Amino acid sequence: MRCRTGRLLRLRMPCRKAIFSVQLAQKGMTGPGNVFEGSYGFFKVMGRKPVPPPQLGEPFGIRRVFTKRFPLGQFSQTVAQAAMEARTFFKSTEDIQEVNILVSRSAIKIMADGSDKWRPQTHETADHSIPYAAGLMLMYGKIEPEYYEDPYLHDARLLALVSRVKCLPSDEADRTEHEFNLCELELVLKSGARHSVRVEYHRGHFKNPMTDAELEEKFRLMAQKHLSPDRLDNLLRLLWGIENEPQASTLIAATRV
Repeated sequence: MRCRTGRLLRLRMPCRKAIFSVQLAQKGMTGPGNVFEGSYGFFKVMGRKPVPPPQLGEPFGIRRVFTKRFPLGQFSQTVAQAAMEARTFFKSTEDIQEVNILVSRSAIKIMADGSDKWRPQTHETADHSIPYAAGLMLMYGKIEPEYYEDPYLHDARLLALVSRVKCLPSDEADRTEHEFNLCELELVLKSGARHSVRVEYHRGHFKNPMTDAELEEKFRLMAQKHLSPDRLDNLLRLLWGIENEPQASTLIAATRV
């Protein structure tokens, strides 16, 4: 609970400050024009040396951000996608003898570092567990928020499948470009057959972007417990046409729970 509360506070403060800044600007208040590159700006004060301005035509950083396709930790995004693709190789999870997952050492350190990641007791541990994410996707073909709560956390059949997952370090995945992404998943079936799935960039990565329909699907999945269907439809209408909305207060009111 402490970890989740801390995360909510970290999210709330930037949002509050952003809205406050917008309200100040709306009233006509301005700030220093050279806050970053000025004589006592951020670059010189923090870096102790001038930072050259970006050249015109250089790609904006916003074009290199990514969105999580599934409601789980970053290191499990490619794992979940690989597991989803691997479902074509078996008829029942009882056919699976072993699941070998090759990812970066950072991924293992954060999301497969102890026995609690194979038998999570809380939502926070479950959605930051590589083996649990793989088990969910192999068994259900999807991942929904309720899968991190009872009765799933204590489902004997699911946990038996999770126990057959092994997480192994990959030198290739340790390279900077692939550290958060590359996953190679191998299914070993009881028949002796072996099948592999490789996912370099998860769905939602800027090199493998989500479609508008996929973004909307995830939005509905995460918001449906808080807003009625008609309010969800209205909020999505506002968001898709946000450049035409003259009042930020309209959008804020549409998100009120």
